[in-house]
Amino acid sequence: MTIVLPQSAVAASLGVQQLATAFSPAFSHLRILRNLIIPMPSGCAVPTARIDAVIVCETGVYLFEIKAWRNAFVYRKKSDEAPPRWFLRLHGCTRAREVKDPAWQGGRKTTQLRSLLPDDLRLQYFVLLPCEGVELEGVMPAAVITQQDLPYIARLVRNNGRTARTYPLLDAQAVDRTVQRLLEIQGGLSLETHAQNCRERIERPAVAWPAVNAMGLQ
Repeated sequence: MTIVLPQSAVAASLGVQQLATAFSPAFSHLRILRNLIIPMPSGCAVPTARIDAVIVCETGVYLFEIKAWRNAFVYRKKSDEAPPRWFLRLHGCTRAREVKDPAWQGGRKTTQLRSLLPDDLRLQYFVLLPCEGVELEGVMPAAVITQQDLPYIARLVRNNGRTARTYPLLDAQAVDRTVQRLLEIQGGLSLETHAQNCRERIERPAVAWPAVNAMGLQ
């Protein structure tokens, strides 16, 4: 029997391989976690969140939101009145489709994890686009990177961490303790738990909100 993996799973595996290849030469002690599930604050539409890949190394903790986009142009439309809107246009096509803001997705997970980890631990997130044929158009957030950027990013986080010393460097034991703390935060949460939470969010009946003006929605 042939098992066909979804594109997101294939992209995540590819991204983790690329991360290991780029970061291993820069750090002697490196741990990579896949599919870390963390609890989100009460009131969130989905009570859990998945972080595709987490690197724990000498200079801190780095979170990676991995997207399966390929053979496409990625761009944003910014507005003074609303958050940026993200679009994906396949090569050879003239029409684009709107996609969720990956920088916002990664940022909210980072904010939550920041509240659960020690304050003296460096925590940073990136959006990794590991697949072929992805081109970024216009000015993009520095956190959005492609496969070609990874060797530079690995050197950058190593050099910045060692020279700035804003946060203490982690030895091998501290790296392992940080990984253990992340696993404790995950606890009994699993991919299946998170998938069920997402399904329940989709199946939940829409709430009929009273009519309000645009200012009231902000």
